[in-house]
Amino acid sequence: MPPGAVLLASSNDCPVQMFRVKNNIYATQFHPEGDAEGFRVRINVYKNHGYFPPDTAQQLIETVERENVAESQKILRRFVDRYRDTSGTINR
Repeated sequence: MPPGAVLLASSNDCPVQMFRVKNNIYATQFHPEGDAEGFRVRINVYKNHGYFPPDTAQQLIETVERENVAESQKILRRFVDRYRDTSGTINR
């Protein structure tokens, strides 16, 4: 992590999943906006570009469809709520 960063999320598999620098600079090692439909689209778009063997695309889709993304979406919602002002504009 960068000097002065605050660790916000971690796991055994990825000890640095999310951190903050200063008051409003955030980094994640995951896609909090991700859901099964979004990853299904990405898998189909990238299946012939060397990221994974093309014949595993359907297996990957089935795997992401079983994943629970509720926590990452809560993180994204709290982030938006924190930086949105009363007019609905995101503050920077």
